[in-house]
Amino acid sequence: MEKREQRTVSSPLAEERWHTLIHTFRLVSISLDLSEILQGILRAVKQLIPYDAAGVFIFDPSTGLLHGYETVGYPESLAHASPLHCCEGIVGHVLHTSRGRVVPDVTMDPYYVQVRAETRSELAAPLIGSGGKTIGVINLESDKPNAYNEADLELLMLFANVVAIAIEKAHLHQEMLEKRRLESELRIARQVMEALMPSQAPTVTHFEIFGRMIPSAEVGGDYYDFIDVADGRLGVVIADVSGKGVPAALIMATFRASLHALLGNDFALRAVFSRLNRLLLEITRDRHFVTAFYGELDAEGRRMFYLNAGHNPPLLIREGEPVKLLSTGGIPLGILKTATFSEDIVYFLPGDSLILYTDGVTEAESAEGEPYGVHRLEQVVRRNLRHSAAELCEAIIEDVRQHAEADARSDDLTVVVVRAV
Repeated sequence: MEKREQRTVSSPLAEERWHTLIHTFRLVSISLDLSEILQGILRAVKQLIPYDAAGVFIFDPSTGLLHGYETVGYPESLAHASPLHCCEGIVGHVLHTSRGRVVPDVTMDPYYVQVRAETRSELAAPLIGSGGKTIGVINLESDKPNAYNEADLELLMLFANVVAIAIEKAHLHQEMLEKRRLESELRIARQVMEALMPSQAPTVTHFEIFGRMIPSAEVGGDYYDFIDVADGRLGVVIADVSGKGVPAALIMATFRASLHALLGNDFALRAVFSRLNRLLLEITRDRHFVTAFYGELDAEGRRMFYLNAGHNPPLLIREGEPVKLLSTGGIPLGILKTATFSEDIVYFLPGDSLILYTDGVTEAESAEGEPYGVHRLEQVVRRNLRHSAAELCEAIIEDVRQHAEADARSDDLTVVVVRAV
């Protein structure tokens, strides 16, 4: 028996459908403008499934509302009406069930909510995202009853898949742009913070001084500085702003400028910090605070007048003696308007080392989640007590790095060493 040759004969309607779908996919691939894409898709849909009004409704999970992102054929007042609740109308029902609907007569449908008085039949298909969640609905309305059938729904489902792809592509593109914007802001914040730091260590009689800040991947609010004060005294400051990013960098820049200005007026340290506290309260309005340690070094007298405003207490380490913590001062700046501050004084002997640091040092965690801690900091200092200030600073940073996972470090790491010689 002769085998009959099988051939598929394509109808003009089938070819038109494929050409329209191919054109629609091409539109999605070349454009990043979601509104332009959806308008093109709705025009393409109308070539194959006639309608008098249509819309693409996108679900916002944060509000539970459906927004008519792109609509055609509605009066101006209705096109810009309030968004729908996620369970409202035929569109809401399709969103809730994730199943398409053919509605031959809207007046007989229990879910129908009238938007156009002329509408007699409706066709709606869910927009299914890549994760399997329904992210919206494409909806067609006709002024004729029985305008749609199951074949139309199958075709609309194909377009719905294209619409879902377009929406997710647009969202990914927007996320990428937002990420780039944030990265740019973080670069600026990092540059601001780096500009605040000293370019070189100061030269002081009877002392070696060295500081270093290692920034984290995300910009934090660490700051250290060396300030020339009247009568040959040197101000040594270390501070940390709560929070990260551009806001923290700007607050720290304000703190630095204000500190420099107030120190020039020869106020007592407690008066300087009271004024700084009030200023930060006005700027941050209780949303951020600053911890800070400021010491004024009298090199000839081998002593330091200091005030600690809620900062990690610096360690004064002397060979053969217990560690001394410099904690006198008060609470962090920018918390309480009526906060008061007090000063203290510390004397140095040759070989003493004062270690200033931020919580990025002591809170750096190992792979097991164990923080570095003050005890480890004291141990590494005692092992390197006879080294120079620069060598001691580098030894501390290297020890913290070995303890912590470098890639997981989420905070700046700042160390300042003041060593008496």
